[in-house]
Amino acid sequence: MHELTITYRDQRVVLEPGHVATIGRLPDCALVIDDPRVSREHVRLSWGPQGWMLENMGRAGTFVFGQPVTQFSLTRPVEVQLAALDGPLLRLEPAAAPAAPGPADPGPGVPGPGGPGPGVPGPGVPGPGAYGSPGYGPPGYGPAVPGPPVPGPAVPGPAVHGPAGYGPAMPGPPGWGPAVGRASAGERASGSDAASALRVLIPIRAWVTDPTLRQWPKLLVAVYALLPVIALVPLQSSADLKTIGWVYSLYIAPLWALVFWWLIRPGPIGKLQAGIAAIIVAAEYILIPALTIPWETNLAPADTSHNLLAWITGVGLAEEITKALPVLVLAIVLLKARKTKLDVRMWMFLATLSGLFFGVYESSTVYVPHALQAVSAGVVFGVPSLLERVFVDGLQHALWAGVAGFFIGLGTNYRRRRYLLWLLGLAIPAVLHGLNDWSLSGVFGTSLWPWILIQAFSVFLFLGYASSAHAIEEEVRHTPIFRGESMLIELSQLQKPPGEG
Repeated sequence: MHELTITYRDQRVVLEPGHVATIGRLPDCALVIDDPRVSREHVRLSWGPQGWMLENMGRAGTFVFGQPVTQFSLTRPVEVQLAALDGPLLRLEPAAAPAAPGPADPGPGVPGPGGPGPGVPGPGVPGPGAYGSPGYGPPGYGPAVPGPPVPGPAVPGPAVHGPAGYGPAMPGPPGWGPAVGRASAGERASGSDAASALRVLIPIRAWVTDPTLRQWPKLLVAVYALLPVIALVPLQSSADLKTIGWVYSLYIAPLWALVFWWLIRPGPIGKLQAGIAAIIVAAEYILIPALTIPWETNLAPADTSHNLLAWITGVGLAEEITKALPVLVLAIVLLKARKTKLDVRMWMFLATLSGLFFGVYESSTVYVPHALQAVSAGVVFGVPSLLERVFVDGLQHALWAGVAGFFIGLGTNYRRRRYLLWLLGLAIPAVLHGLNDWSLSGVFGTSLWPWILIQAFSVFLFLGYASSAHAIEEEVRHTPIFRGESMLIELSQLQKPPGEG
């Protein structure tokens, strides 16, 4: 038999000839690889006249001996890496086929290079006596077979030694120098050892042609590594503090977005979700100067005010409505116009993007320029204030907006308590936001610990909803008070079947 054995970690699959099998992320593959870099059907294995054949189908590539391959004939056990040079490692082991006898092959003569003259007989090469004819094989299988003479006289010159045991040294052409044997060949190669070692240890050429290095996550890392230093070129002569704030706040924001996506696990981001996110950002850009700033200009308390209600209604409510409004409107439009309900976790993630952009806008246009001015004036607290605004301001707004997005999703998908859910989703972030700003008004003196505790509770609340969003939705789905189903037993369930007395 010519089975092919495939081993991946603790999985082992044996394929029989005549079968075509695939390896990838799809559940119906012969071997399932749970790695996001691997394609759904990454490798195809098939049996043909030449034996087992491996064919790459993945976009990220398949590597044998560290080199990308499109097709590879499996004639011996090999190790294959999927998607990247550090990707999932498979071991493919085809069953050894029995060796078939080949035609007789006379031993080669070793010519003496030169003009006409008598040839030099070649050393005997033993033939397999078991088959009754001369050829190649291990010693002792049959008589030595001389190689055919080659015309031409031997050209005198220093002896060139072949491998030990193959016969006397053969003359070479004049001027070749001293005899070259195994030792002298090693000396001759030693000059290139360093270059060979460098090619192995620093394979620049292989990296340049490696398709896995052009995958978007790795390109994104390269871009993020270079952007701050490249940004110094136009910013070194810029006096616009808002531009500096936008550059560095927008640099941090996508990193937080990736963290939120990992925490919430909302599912794949398709064209619909990407389009909704773009509309939300555009709406925020319009709503902040049109709604938030006028609201706060008229209703926000003084920085030293200790009126908690004023902080909640004048700041917390203004900013949380601005962040939640685009999300809520889009959820209603999708439901009414397209009869589409997104997962609650998706609405939570989209709302965090709304809060993230709000924080970037706020910090870039107001707080970062103020902090930079404080730094240039020699105010010591200006530096930590600047870092807090650049790195954390967007995060704070995203946490509160994410909680609101969770309740917006619930209210959209389960209509019986829709308005109550929406109101709760707006009230919780607004109160937390108001408490946050109130704690910094001097009501606790110069202590920052109350503010830190409010921040910690906000993080705790967000993580709780992010980790249990699916479980809460399952509870809501099976609870009549949210589903809209009557808790009364239907009349049909009380009627007796015909024929019963």
